[in-house]
Amino acid sequence: MISPAPRPRRWLLGAALLAAAVPGPRLAAQSGPRLVALTDLSPLVVRQDAASCAQSPCSPAGMPPAPAISPWIGGTAYDANSRGVWISNGLMIARVDARNACTVQCPAVPMPNTSPNNPVTGLAYYEPTDTLWVTDQSNVIRWYTVSGCTLTLAGRCLPPIPAGDVLTGCAFDDQTGAIFYCAVTPGSPGGRVYVAQIGAPCLPYCQFDVLTCGSSPMSPLTGLAYDGCAQVLWVTDGRFTTGRSYDPIACVLLGEVQCCLNTVERYIGLGVMPSTETSVGANCTAGTCPTCPTMEHVLGSEPYVGNTAFTLDLVNAPGGSVGYVFFNFGPCGAPILAPPFCAGIRVPVVPPPFSGSGPTGGTPGLCNGAASVSVPIPSVPALCGVPMCSQFVGVCPGSGLFSSNALDWMIVNS
Repeated sequence: MISPAPRPRRWLLGAALLAAAVPGPRLAAQSGPRLVALTDLSPLVVRQDAASCAQSPCSPAGMPPAPAISPWIGGTAYDANSRGVWISNGLMIARVDARNACTVQCPAVPMPNTSPNNPVTGLAYYEPTDTLWVTDQSNVIRWYTVSGCTLTLAGRCLPPIPAGDVLTGCAFDDQTGAIFYCAVTPGSPGGRVYVAQIGAPCLPYCQFDVLTCGSSPMSPLTGLAYDGCAQVLWVTDGRFTTGRSYDPIACVLLGEVQCCLNTVERYIGLGVMPSTETSVGANCTAGTCPTCPTMEHVLGSEPYVGNTAFTLDLVNAPGGSVGYVFFNFGPCGAPILAPPFCAGIRVPVVPPPFSGSGPTGGTPGLCNGAASVSVPIPSVPALCGVPMCSQFVGVCPGSGLFSSNALDWMIVNS
């Protein structure tokens, strides 16, 4: 069940004050961002660590290989609202959970407004409006509203790229509303990246070339992605992926921060997955509470800057109970004893933590309860990289108490 926001004014004010007082990125214990891409042959969905370049693949059920027309057919986009990855082989579209062995969220279906003569060449997701953006072989940019797994065409435009060039990918900076798209000249190295505003996507206001990864020349580009927290633009040719620092005010690329080699199959498209939360400690119940071994504190969606629908959730909890969530800035620490609860509290207590509560619903004596507490994240870019810790405790009918695992998580970019 959904409870009211936890002291929303205090939380929003605290977040804003922290952002103002502690500018710049903060580090936490979670995994760092990962690149994610569909490959052309098997196909696979590959996550690649942006720091170490280590790769981890999974197989998306029901997605055929990309047709062998040209190397840029297909696309990849990370959707922070569903925590899924949209993938296309050029003709089909699907969404999978790359963190969970490519579990299908939306099964593969024909991509709307697409034909073998005009396949998809790139995907990007714009979270503020739940919109999937597409580039295609005819050099048109189109965008679709998303409701569950249903895509509805909302608009299209034709960008002013040179004759003979081909659009091969797109990406977003959700914080500034900028859209990036790349175009290649078939047979020529690398490609050119164009930057426009989402309100006028086919009127680019700047452009720049990306031709190398380290000292290696790149083949025609097949995708790009943007990490707004780090202000890094990632560009791939399917084999090499380069990360370049980007100045969004001057609209220029700065130095290269990484060059990763793909040793699996060639990437088609590219996305950035934010850091993943880490569970700390175990749950427990006592007194009249039933034993609930699968009770778990989870995140309702990605905790990205500007996500006003973000929630802290508790699942498989004792039914007919009341859950209380505590959360605060900083990583989770050693458990602090909190009698009479059956486990210690790992949320930092300085400054005093934020809190919220809600009934779990369900049936007393069973583990079918759930709670969801709204924690709207303000649209303050300086919050990028701020570490957080959260944990639930609760009271069962009679004299029962319970405690959940704690979660280390970080405010990220979508």
